[in-house]
Amino acid sequence: MSEPTPEVASPHAEFLTDRTQQIGDEYCFLCGKHVPVGSADRTREHVFPKWLLRALDLWDASVNHIDGRPLRYRQLTVPCCSVCNGVDLSEIESRVKVAFDAGPDAFRSLDRRDLFLWLGKIYYGLVYKESLQPLYVREAEGRRLVPAEHLRSVAFHHFLLQAASGAVRWEPAFPGPATFHFFECLDSDQPRRRFDYMDDLFVPMLGIRMGRIGVIAVLQDWGRSEGVQQPHIAAARSFALHPTQFREAYARLAYMTASSWRNLSHPVVARDGVATVITGSPGGFDGRWEWRDFAPRLAGAWGVCVEAIFDGETGMSTIGGGQSAPIPVESMDVAFVAAFSGQPLWPHSDIPVSA
Repeated sequence: MSEPTPEVASPHAEFLTDRTQQIGDEYCFLCGKHVPVGSADRTREHVFPKWLLRALDLWDASVNHIDGRPLRYRQLTVPCCSVCNGVDLSEIESRVKVAFDAGPDAFRSLDRRDLFLWLGKIYYGLVYKESLQPLYVREAEGRRLVPAEHLRSVAFHHFLLQAASGAVRWEPAFPGPATFHFFECLDSDQPRRRFDYMDDLFVPMLGIRMGRIGVIAVLQDWGRSEGVQQPHIAAARSFALHPTQFREAYARLAYMTASSWRNLSHPVVARDGVATVITGSPGGFDGRWEWRDFAPRLAGAWGVCVEAIFDGETGMSTIGGGQSAPIPVESMDVAFVAAFSGQPLWPHSDIPVSA
């Protein structure tokens, strides 16, 4: 067992003296309370909730750490106190589950605060989990997969997550801390084909596909990309996306977000035990576009080499848009192929070219 990390000096400790960010396996990942092994107050929070794992048959499936090591979804847990797990997060989970069960329209209509906290918890929980894992398996007490310094660098995200308990709020309430891009997706009768997850370690954003529901969230852009009109993203909203197409939509939004990212600072005021973040206009979304820079990100999402999808001047799209018509397909069984190699793209990228 690792030793508790000394208390972290959160930049917002002056506003939340009893809910500061802590790092280590003996602290609640959300509120920072000391919950050592054996404590009656200690629980384990599933980063991806148990109801979602069961609904999509992921309980015994595996996800990879950032270094490629496999980890079963059911083992993807972080330490959590009983109040954060059983009260604050539980109430949010219940509302999200109802919307998930009802389908894409209901999920799109979720309260933006609930959606930010649910997705933000997943994003932060994954980073927290990686911060507890050793970089080298044989050096259990050595360096971590994600250094504590990186976790401290997202302290403001952790601060915003305290809204789950009511300790933090933001004004104005709309649009809130995040932009959400919703997409309808093709579904399958094979449960494990119904889920996909992507995120960025250095820009707080993620993409998650759950059955017919697809959402890409930029967690701290305060609505900057709300009205982005990039032609391929506009086309992606017009039909149900194949898994390959959803990954393209994520790659495009991730590239534009990273190229225009700004860490905005906001004044915080405290009154009656509640810290309020005062937000102004986030500014325009001015992400640049260079195919040469974008191609490696898209190739990585599709599991092929850059040369398979970009010939040095021209890149490819599975979505269409702009000068090209949208490209809807009717089944996940369709295998999109790389324009310049003929190799099938993810999730069929392990099929030999000759097939």
